[in-house]
Amino acid sequence: MLRGRGGVLRIALALFLVVSASALFWASRDYTVVAPEWDGQVRGVTYYPSHTYDSQQLKHVPPERIDADLAQLAHFAGHVRTYTVNYGLDKVPEIARRYGLTVSIGIWIGADLDKNEIEVEKALSAVLANRRVVDRVIVGNESVMRGDVTGDQLNGYLKRVRQALPARIKVTTAETWSSWLLHPEIGEYCDVIFVHLLPYWEGADIHTATGFVQNAYNHVQEEFPDKPIVIGEVGWPSQGRGIGNAEASIANEAYFVRSFVQLALDKGYDYYIIEAYDQPWKGSIEGKGGGVGAYWGLFNAEGQPKFHFTGAVRSFPEWRKYTLFASLFSLLLGLLILSRMPRVRSTGYLVMGGLVALVTTGILMLVDATTLNYIDPTNIVLIIAMSPLVLLASIVILTEGIELAAVLWRVERRAVRAEIPEKAPLVSVHVPCYNEPPEMMIATLDALALLDYENFEVVVLDNNTPEEESWRPVEAHCAALGPRFRFFHFDGVKGFKAGALNIALTLTHPDAQFVAVIDSDYKVDANWLRLTLPYFADDHIALVQGPQDYSDAGESLFKAMCNEEYRGFFQIGMVERNESDAIIQHGTMTIVRRDKLAEVGGWATWCITEDTELGLRLFEAGYGAAYIPQSMGKGLIPDTLKAFQSQRYRWVYGAMQILKHHAGAIFAGKSKLSWGQRYHFLSGWLPWISDGLGMIVTFIALTWSFAMWAAPRYVDVPMPVLSAAALALFAAKMLKTLLLYPSKVRSGMRGALMASVAGLALTHTVAKAVWSGIFTSGTPFLRTPKMADEALLSQALRGVWQETTLFGACIVAVVSVMSTGRYDDPAAWLWIVMLWVQSLPYAATVVTAAISTRGLANVTPDAAEETGVAKAA
Repeated sequence: MLRGRGGVLRIALALFLVVSASALFWASRDYTVVAPEWDGQVRGVTYYPSHTYDSQQLKHVPPERIDADLAQLAHFAGHVRTYTVNYGLDKVPEIARRYGLTVSIGIWIGADLDKNEIEVEKALSAVLANRRVVDRVIVGNESVMRGDVTGDQLNGYLKRVRQALPARIKVTTAETWSSWLLHPEIGEYCDVIFVHLLPYWEGADIHTATGFVQNAYNHVQEEFPDKPIVIGEVGWPSQGRGIGNAEASIANEAYFVRSFVQLALDKGYDYYIIEAYDQPWKGSIEGKGGGVGAYWGLFNAEGQPKFHFTGAVRSFPEWRKYTLFASLFSLLLGLLILSRMPRVRSTGYLVMGGLVALVTTGILMLVDATTLNYIDPTNIVLIIAMSPLVLLASIVILTEGIELAAVLWRVERRAVRAEIPEKAPLVSVHVPCYNEPPEMMIATLDALALLDYENFEVVVLDNNTPEEESWRPVEAHCAALGPRFRFFHFDGVKGFKAGALNIALTLTHPDAQFVAVIDSDYKVDANWLRLTLPYFADDHIALVQGPQDYSDAGESLFKAMCNEEYRGFFQIGMVERNESDAIIQHGTMTIVRRDKLAEVGGWATWCITEDTELGLRLFEAGYGAAYIPQSMGKGLIPDTLKAFQSQRYRWVYGAMQILKHHAGAIFAGKSKLSWGQRYHFLSGWLPWISDGLGMIVTFIALTWSFAMWAAPRYVDVPMPVLSAAALALFAAKMLKTLLLYPSKVRSGMRGALMASVAGLALTHTVAKAVWSGIFTSGTPFLRTPKMADEALLSQALRGVWQETTLFGACIVAVVSVMSTGRYDDPAAWLWIVMLWVQSLPYAATVVTAAISTRGLANVTPDAAEETGVAKAA
């Protein structure tokens, strides 16, 4: 698209700001962390072997692995603490003797009492065989906190172990500081108090974390004034998700550990830092913190130090790589979009630039989330399952932004030449119908009889209507209106509406140059043909389309909502598509050159949206179209939510048929379609496709949420970037509606909200139609009934039982997630908000179903007469 100098400068400025903002965001994540330096040994570390990536590897730890680890740790610490003597870890004391290490042996106490017996006996044997190396025995690790055993049961184990060992070896159990305060009775047989002080799990800010350690330590000391206090676990994770004010990062781990060892030196604390090596296998069994259990090591799983105890620490060492990639990504994506989108004012380019920066940042954050050193397999599965949503959401957000910017700030408009023809060409108006109320058909024909145009005919083709009493009155009325009106009834017509229209073509007067089509419920204005035919002055124009409009929007709140939802497309979407000569042809208020219609093969009987398909074929043949955004006729809105949904299902299913059938022409360039036409057809279908994918995401989200409730220790909240993608997509759609409706549809914020609720009520229907249209091809034509009786409330609610069920499931999922107690986890709250947002379409459907049953209760007879043909009592 050619740009003037001013346009190029506006694009350049927007790109500069986009790239600068992206680079600044990633660069700002890096800063210098200043912490006390430490060049000596730490007092002790907790120990599980390195190179242990899953629980199966942990079950068979070779002595050579332990030997290599302890040889390394001997240069760094004087004590090691274990948690179990299973899996070969009973060899730790024997190997530790070679390197001068003192060992505090852990005895794992769980809910399986038989296994506990085996563990105790094996531990006692290992301790007695290495009594000079072992200084402490820790009977149980947070066993009371987990609820595996009671305090009395734990005391029984403690007493038994105490009696079996010499007094030099101290016996204790390890619990969190709060558990010691809640269950002081478990200290009765403990020689020392082993307390876990982990400020990260308390949501403490990194700068107040050591203060938390001191306070908690003091509380425990006050509870047990006569016993030594040992900090059995203290540390900070290097990766994972935040909890409250606590953020997991290498910089924070370095800051906390270096600050703590200095504090411990000053206070004389005895302690064990958790832990020597990262333990990837823990990521899948600790259900909080986004797999943070894998990242507490001072060394990574390969045995490499994660940070140094001296010198400066960087908060985000990879910032240069991310900044470079973000800058290039933003520049290339911004250049592609801003150079191809319609020319707009500076504000439009800046808004699109901001969306480009937002999308590139979101995609990079998803990439960053997948670069965790030991990402949990369940998270990998979830990322793979939801990545299509993230990518599709990004594309839809950008396309919605392009439309928003073009509608509000476009600086040039397409001009279509219009000239009144010297001689009025013959127009053949086709009115296909099937089983329609005769009084409605008669009103439609009466309106056509009043056309202010001298050269037209009307072909009424009734197809397959089984009851003669439905079509005979229409036949008689056509005869009464004169020779312009010709009525035909055919049985056994194949190909739905397209089949009927193709038959009508064979019955068209040979001199007719144009074929017009209206639906059986449409009452056209007298000036319809006089307004539209001048736009055929350019031979390139093969199609002229008017908007759909409705006469009964004032009958009820339900119909008013439907009308507002329709108006957004015809007064915003179609107007904008017309600028790129890419309108959607509709089966009413449409006029086509007869010869061009024949050239492209007539109406397609394989497609249930034959009108849109014909328009696309005309574009593929190189012809153009014109859209007149002026109401020139009005029809009837579906009377029930079921009919409203059925109509939309047909539109979406047909769109998927067209996408499959015309994929080569759209994607492979096997046609004369312009870039703008390809873009508008695809971008117009993308929101529907995103609804289809959104239904799958809802099922995944519900399943995941219930798994979080059923197994909170093993299933964690998904990565925040996945929740954010769904929320961003919803926000983009809603924001566009709220911004454009007041100024372009002129129905104010009330109209925007009504349209939004009606549109949301169709979400599940759209989703089903997408998947059905993709995987099937034989769905029959779905007629939209008009002038039907209003549904009872019970009927309406039965018709939306799927949406009602899914709404209830979303509410249960929210309650389930909240019941897991993750109130200090921002990601959990984001997930809860996402579940609420996912429930809104289903809630909107239930509300709309209830509204649709109100009918004409509050409408006066005069209003009913104004809005259409009065219904029979």
